[in-house]
Amino acid sequence: MAGDSAAGALVSVSAPLAARQTVLGWGMAVGGESDVIAITSQQQLSEVLRWAAAAGKQVALRGSGCSYGDAACGRGKIVLDLRGMKRLLQWDPSSGRVRAEAGYTIADLWKVAIGDGWWPPVVSGTMEPSLGGAAAMNIHGKNAYRVGPIGDHICALKICKVDGTFAEVLPADPLFAAIISSFGELAVICEVELQLKKVYSGELEVLGVSVPDLDKMFDEFEKLQDDSDYLVSWLDAFAGGSGLGRGLIHAAYQLKPGQDPQPQALMRVEAQQLPPRLFGVIPKSWMWVFLKPFSNKLGMRLINWAKQTSGRLLEHGKRYRQSHGAFHFLLDYVPNWKFIYKPHGMIQHQIFVPKAQARLVFRQVLELEHRHGMPAFLAVMKRHRADRFLLTHGLDGYSLAQDFPVTAGNRQQLWALCAEIDALVAAAGGRFYFAKDATLKPETVVQSWPAENLREFARLRQQLDPQGVLSTDLYERAVAPALAQLSAQP
Repeated sequence: MAGDSAAGALVSVSAPLAARQTVLGWGMAVGGESDVIAITSQQQLSEVLRWAAAAGKQVALRGSGCSYGDAACGRGKIVLDLRGMKRLLQWDPSSGRVRAEAGYTIADLWKVAIGDGWWPPVVSGTMEPSLGGAAAMNIHGKNAYRVGPIGDHICALKICKVDGTFAEVLPADPLFAAIISSFGELAVICEVELQLKKVYSGELEVLGVSVPDLDKMFDEFEKLQDDSDYLVSWLDAFAGGSGLGRGLIHAAYQLKPGQDPQPQALMRVEAQQLPPRLFGVIPKSWMWVFLKPFSNKLGMRLINWAKQTSGRLLEHGKRYRQSHGAFHFLLDYVPNWKFIYKPHGMIQHQIFVPKAQARLVFRQVLELEHRHGMPAFLAVMKRHRADRFLLTHGLDGYSLAQDFPVTAGNRQQLWALCAEIDALVAAAGGRFYFAKDATLKPETVVQSWPAENLREFARLRQQLDPQGVLSTDLYERAVAPALAQLSAQP
């Protein structure tokens, strides 16, 4: 579509679909008012993008809204809600190859595949993210050290450029490595073709290992990473002194053919679904209400202590079977658990540090939080490997993801704490994760990613979107100023 008359025609069609809404990050701590248009087809998407370019509008892309920070927010802009664009286009149970539109979720995906003996190669801690968002953010899972991020398993992308035209992008195309990890700032991902992985049981074998301190945590990770398929640990961020970094590791192993005598028994959707009630009685949708009184330092210190104690007494050295759904989707166990952080929400801050520096930096970070009197309410550690994507968070090292409550009185102090942590990470050659970020400063972006990668991203953005139609709060807060700083350097 071109010309003013066509743009005007689209305004009359699209206006009823736009609604002024409060659009927040998943953590509810950042965001604001936006005009939201629900996109239900690729043709509609093309028309809206061409109209936005002709009208000088800026749009932000939003899938399931699972980004903790402002990666899917656009204050004062038009937000395109892509959840309605979710057709399953192709599923081949003989090869495990699937193709779906961007709004198709991880939940939709595994429910189609599990009965045929396939599972998504990479999943996040919740099953709610859309495939388009997962690709744009290049999500990782508990097996990142083994198989890399989801981008390593994507076979093809279909994108819509801001001029409304479509293109198929394959892994051999340099644009492929830029679109994946571009957090929706180069083009709109419309379709994702993904290779799933074969599974021979609906269960995993899980090993629990309780560790008394941070050094032991790293030692055990290094032992377990050689033969495990998944590896993740929880840390008690409230523990200090000799117990700094204590926690519980879970290593999981895929069952090989023949290890499960009745594999089909649990390779059903019903067997993988998380139970809706606690102890078969209390609806889990109510659980956040019961947890709300614990959403303070004293309550969370008690919960962390109880988890550490139960892990040491009940799980250490034990092996047990757990369904794929139960092992992977811990964040879905208690629906709307984030509501315990109302009214001001929470942020998750995730750092990625090279292997050689990770022990020291993680210790410095935990000690820094204690000095500020702001230990994380939840802390999770993972192992990672490097990958080829342009603005990737991936490196050969470790990540530490931490949840912090935001209150009326601590916001400024919390953002300052994150800046101190970021300085430690950047100095150690570390990276950050745009999908979760709410606090990253432009100068830290410049320090943390190779200059040639940032310059290539800027070049591609100028080529694909010279008017800057695609623009989120994350881009305006952290990335655009970083690119400006870089371009000003001699």
